[in-house]
Amino acid sequence: MYRLASLRLLLPALALGLLLTACGGGSSAQQPYDPAAVSQALLDSDAFSEPLEEMDADTACGALYRIDAQSVTGCAVYTSLTAGAEELAVLTLSGEEAAKTALSALEQRVADQKEALRSYQPEEVAKLDQAIVKQQGNSVLLVVAADQKAVQSVLDTLN
Repeated sequence: MYRLASLRLLLPALALGLLLTACGGGSSAQQPYDPAAVSQALLDSDAFSEPLEEMDADTACGALYRIDAQSVTGCAVYTSLTAGAEELAVLTLSGEEAAKTALSALEQRVADQKEALRSYQPEEVAKLDQAIVKQQGNSVLLVVAADQKAVQSVLDTLN
């Protein structure tokens, strides 16, 4: 009788445990952004109102973002040809800690651009106010575009 009562208590606990495990869906870590695929999808989205030019990794890491180039394993960076605010950067880094450091650098880039453009291109500051700066695993993303809804739509389809 005692065994039967214990079994009745144990079975619901086991079922609950299995349910909770099944809902977990595996690892909670998100896949890192793929620089080539993400940048191309965003460029194709018509979210940008200005022509963008690809920038080489050394210049982007050094002068633009002040990120240790040794920690960058992949990158796609595009900046405005007209000295406007529109910009796209997708960087893959050697690890999540390096990505956190890069995320801070991208956030600083947005702040610096706001300050720089405030006096001579104030209409561009609105784009910077809506900048998307995100970390996903060991990658980071910066998007400053005219149409942030188009950007978000692309990002939603990639996740």
